[in-house]
Amino acid sequence: MKNTVHLLVLLLALTLSACATTQNHHDPIESVNRVTDRANDSIDRVSLKPMAKGYTVAVPKPMRTAVSNFFDNATYMNTVLNDFLQGKGRQGMGDLMRFLINSTLGIAGLVDVASPMGFDKHNEDLGQTLATWGISQGAYVIYPLMGPNSVRNTSDFLTATATDPLFWASFVLVPYVTIPITVLKYVDKRARLLSASNMRDELALDPYIFTREAWRQRRDYLIYDGNPPVASVNQDDGFEEDNFDSEDSPEDVPQPKTRIHLETAPPPQPASQPSSRQSPEHVAPTQHGASQPSPATQIQSQPATIAASASPRPAGTYRAGRHKKYVIFLSSHSSKAEAAAEQAHIAKLGVHSDIYPVTLNHRKWYRLRVGSFANKAEAQTEMEKLKARTGLNGAWLEMGK
Repeated sequence: MKNTVHLLVLLLALTLSACATTQNHHDPIESVNRVTDRANDSIDRVSLKPMAKGYTVAVPKPMRTAVSNFFDNATYMNTVLNDFLQGKGRQGMGDLMRFLINSTLGIAGLVDVASPMGFDKHNEDLGQTLATWGISQGAYVIYPLMGPNSVRNTSDFLTATATDPLFWASFVLVPYVTIPITVLKYVDKRARLLSASNMRDELALDPYIFTREAWRQRRDYLIYDGNPPVASVNQDDGFEEDNFDSEDSPEDVPQPKTRIHLETAPPPQPASQPSSRQSPEHVAPTQHGASQPSPATQIQSQPATIAASASPRPAGTYRAGRHKKYVIFLSSHSSKAEAAAEQAHIAKLGVHSDIYPVTLNHRKWYRLRVGSFANKAEAQTEMEKLKARTGLNGAWLEMGK
């Protein structure tokens, strides 16, 4: 019976992989995935998300950092194993030393003493290993309760479980010890994603596509060790990139729409009287990978259909010019009290911010804003420093005049 079940699962995975093509965005079961995604989101809003919010309010930042360090260290042998499977011998030895140092001198990983000693943190898994071996990504899948994944990356469950000491400890420890630890593990994981999920709720016209593309770009970033290849732009897809670092004004091109594009769109103008307004273009947030820091990740959300305007400038695009500036936003919150609490936390770390309210799609959000820069490279460098300092890995840049 077990062999029959395993065979059926394997056949299903192969079928999904065969059906996953560029034409369907490697998402052949999108209708099923959307239903699962909505169910997961509904469960999250009444369970993990409230618990994660309470956890961040009640537990001081240093204690939350220690908890995150503990769970990261406890699962780090999965990275070590896949280092060697990918042929990264030197990195594997370094990661093994990191694990041993943090497990001993770092008091079971509660304190990260290895990083200051030069043993940088990495993030490797079996999904990345299979990618380096030439295995295709297969279909995009939303698993109940577990969230986004792919057929290729699903196999990581095997090595992640086999190298997790907490899994093996569950066989010898009583349930009233292991269950609270497991709950804390997932609450900590959800707390780290609060800023990113708030940003998605604030900006995404289609949260499903937003999450799917963000997840894929994050996986590409990890697979290529922070240097993913630049995808070529199809001339027929109606999308091109503006060169924001150029002082010349590029030819105007339409951009994928998020809520901020719609809210900042200029009103229609007569053809004989072009609009002089220029609305800021949202630059997508960065994803902070395990081999920190990561570059800004551009999220393409589903284009929205809006009323045509006679204005020659499409809504939501920004014309590069001499008065542009790059503003750093650390996080986004649904209430002012929540934003003020986070502001107080990072103030203790020496990071001063102001609360910047915005109204998008008839809903008010409160962002933590930290300075502005005329140079994009300087802004990105400072943003990565702030992410490492505050732990707010969902920070992003926006460009304004």
